[in-house]
Amino acid sequence: MFGQTTLWAVMGVLVVGASFAQQVPHYSQYLQNHFLINPAVAGIESYADARVGYRQQWGGLEDAPRTFYLTAHLPLGNPDFTIEPASPRYRFTRERYSSQPDAHAGMGLTVVRDQTGPWTRFSLGVSGAYHYPINEEWQVSAGLTAGLSQHTLDFDQLRLANPQDPLVSSGRLSVIRPDLNAGVWVYSTDFFGGFSVNQLWPSTLSFKNSSSNWQGKVVPHFFLTAGYRLPLVEDWDFTPSILLKKAPSAPLSWDLNLKISYSSDWWFGASYRQLESFTAFFGAKVAQQLRVNYTYEYPISSLQVATRGSHEITLGVTLGSRSHYTSSRTFW
Repeated sequence: MFGQTTLWAVMGVLVVGASFAQQVPHYSQYLQNHFLINPAVAGIESYADARVGYRQQWGGLEDAPRTFYLTAHLPLGNPDFTIEPASPRYRFTRERYSSQPDAHAGMGLTVVRDQTGPWTRFSLGVSGAYHYPINEEWQVSAGLTAGLSQHTLDFDQLRLANPQDPLVSSGRLSVIRPDLNAGVWVYSTDFFGGFSVNQLWPSTLSFKNSSSNWQGKVVPHFFLTAGYRLPLVEDWDFTPSILLKKAPSAPLSWDLNLKISYSSDWWFGASYRQLESFTAFFGAKVAQQLRVNYTYEYPISSLQVATRGSHEITLGVTLGSRSHYTSSRTFW
């Protein structure tokens, strides 16, 4: 009851208060799928990578955010998936290649449905990226995602103190806006770093009918991330990383991530999201081309008394030759 009352109180303020800044969804598994927040990752490997995920935020809290997403990307110019990967990699035997790879392009697709109570955001974007070798070790890429996002507010789901309020009869109102994301990515076998902007195209959301005039804003969100893979003992790696996040009129926030992986078979780790949560995650290769990841996020904010935490799970498939290289995201 606490969570439900709090959530609807917030929504009430948004409806009658005229304006707010639309936020992008939270993800816990961006460390295993950087393409979620940076289009420059599209086509980074020598094979196609497809992932489907679901996030239940603040479990036990009625009408809490729920996010479904699908990402897919692949390199261009190699229909048989025989090109070398975009940076020097280790094979499954961990033999290292020293030749400089060729520059190549990549493309991808992102589908996201994010719902919080009566508010739903659905977005569809197509990505393009170009990967260029600086030398035998270092690579740089730049990418862009262009698409559309539909924002829907269902006034029939609002529980108002006054049932006779004209907002009750407003029904579902939707607006469609262009969506644009951009990013750069610098990486080697052991290092990754990137900067990206989501919702690069700011716009106003206006929901109007005879009884209401509600305003919202789509604002840019900035992400800066970096990490480094440190070999421990044979087949074991340790990868610390950090993610900085910033949006207009919001303070800078950060995530600290620690990941341990064994070969390309399984990996686990923990994260700390500033003043919000602690996270534990685990992933495994359950078949030659199939991987699964699970994340549990324990809140440490004021929501702690109203929720059992957040859950996120993804399934990933790689398509290409069975002799393809181990994913950089496993090494990173």
